[in-house]
Amino acid sequence: MSVFNIAKKQERIYFIKVVIFFTLLFGFGYLPAVAPLTQLGMKVLGIFLGLLFAWTTIGLLWPSIVGLMVLVAVQAMDIKTALASGWGSSALLLIFFMTVIAACVEQSGLSHRIAVWFISCRITRGRPWLFIAAFLFSTFIISAVTSTIPAIMICWSILYSICEEVGYKPHDPFPSFMIVGIVAAAAFGLALFPFKTIGITIFGVLENMTGLTADYLTYVCFTFPMGILCIVVYILFGKMFFKLDVSLLKNRPERAFGDMDAELTEHQKMIAGFVGLLILLLIAPGMLPEEFFLTEILDRIQAVGTTFLIVAIMCCIKTEGEPILDFPKVVSQGMQWNVIFLVSVVMPLSRVLTSEETGITDFMMRALSPLLAGHSPTVFLLIIVLTAIAVTSIILQSIGGAILLTVFYPFAISLGINPLMLTSLLVFTCHFGILIPSASPMAALLHGNSEWISAKEIYLYGISSVLASGLTVCIFGIPYIQFVFG
Repeated sequence: MSVFNIAKKQERIYFIKVVIFFTLLFGFGYLPAVAPLTQLGMKVLGIFLGLLFAWTTIGLLWPSIVGLMVLVAVQAMDIKTALASGWGSSALLLIFFMTVIAACVEQSGLSHRIAVWFISCRITRGRPWLFIAAFLFSTFIISAVTSTIPAIMICWSILYSICEEVGYKPHDPFPSFMIVGIVAAAAFGLALFPFKTIGITIFGVLENMTGLTADYLTYVCFTFPMGILCIVVYILFGKMFFKLDVSLLKNRPERAFGDMDAELTEHQKMIAGFVGLLILLLIAPGMLPEEFFLTEILDRIQAVGTTFLIVAIMCCIKTEGEPILDFPKVVSQGMQWNVIFLVSVVMPLSRVLTSEETGITDFMMRALSPLLAGHSPTVFLLIIVLTAIAVTSIILQSIGGAILLTVFYPFAISLGINPLMLTSLLVFTCHFGILIPSASPMAALLHGNSEWISAKEIYLYGISSVLASGLTVCIFGIPYIQFVFG
């Protein structure tokens, strides 16, 4: 088939997808409503289903804009409320400023230096499995302080250099295991703080519904050990079940790490210092007395104000003749606009989905009561974990998490479950979606790496990663989160 014919076929497929999107947006609302759904509820469901289809098959940016305008057109909310709920939400602003800081860290080369420092430490020499643990832990940390895609790309490039030096080839079991492991570790790093993209989106939905905001310190007390434990269990899978041959790593050459002996520049040190300060300030309200003046200030300005202030200071202070954070450069090169536009419609949409006028919440409660009602809190949390893993393995993680939160919240309240505990568990579990490209950009990137790993290998090690993480959360995570939030 010629290139021209392939392009025409792709155009036809794209056109069909767009037609399906608009049909769901405008046509679903004309179907008869089933009580307790209202006709407005049917229209909102049509918008939701259309957006879900478009986000999965078309893209994030322009469908989000269209969906927001249709939400206004069907009179679910007025334009001022829609824009205020989306573009004026603290969740979206926090994503914006966090993305700015993460891009600054990545562009400065600091993230690469962090990876090299962890991987090349002397204690891992001659100890292949300890080296693997250090490698995946470095991915975890880089993803936590920057963003997942740069973390994955940096650690993949280092992995390729090591494999070429010691003799591993593409599609060998060890590099395939590590390529998936790096993606999984980056996902756990993304889950470490509640102010990353998926966490902000789901906690933003909670704030829209209840006014509650994330408890940063308690959240991190749960996600940090759980993320590390999930990585350890995945490594145990590689050692005990796959019995990977890691003998070639015993004599790995240090030249594979590049500039491992170079010192951090003054610019990189300043950026690292401000990132550390930001994290400290975000968790400080949970550590300091409530009456302390700093606690009161941080509570007033909240996480978005704290992040905004750090960005301003980094733009103000110069080192080596340049601002620590070159705002125009970072915004033009490092922003995740797709995610920002996604959140701009998720916030108002979640607000409408849970409103009494649509009847959607009542409908979902009636439909799911046989499955969710009558269980103990522990069993209910177990159902949440398993459902979240299944849903976010197929559809976009932040969207899946936002949907599930609106469904599970009423049942959780009836069982006396802390809403912050519910949301924290849901946020962490939603990061397991790395199998199917529609679930996350990480999964799409993984499937695009056909030079080093095949689809068969992705599913082999990817399913193992999800299974290891799911077992870890079910066995250890549920009792632990009940203890942390108890």
